[in-house]
Amino acid sequence: MKSNKILRSQAVMLERLGRKEKIGIWRDAAKYLAAPALNETHVNVTRLARADAGDSPLFVPGKVLGSGPLEKKLVVGAFSFSAAARQKIETAGGEALTIEAFVKRFPDGSGVRLVK
Repeated sequence: MKSNKILRSQAVMLERLGRKEKIGIWRDAAKYLAAPALNETHVNVTRLARADAGDSPLFVPGKVLGSGPLEKKLVVGAFSFSAAARQKIETAGGEALTIEAFVKRFPDGSGVRLVK
């Protein structure tokens, strides 16, 4: 299990929400968040731009990094963002949300794309 208490608590919160409400995307996200360090998820903003399919919000069960260009307006939820990634997302007119804020905004997970 992860030693980062915040990461652990968010993984547990997503797991409980997924089980209680029977929402598979949150259970999958919890599994990826709780993965060993060797399998941690790091996604660049360029990959987010390629994964975007219209107005779908994107969820990254890990860290978003700022490598590459971004010109699309995206709503992205993740455990953490590098300063460059947050700036690029917000400059393009998008939103960089914490896991709690993302889950409050999209509680049923419908339309959310998991990017890893």
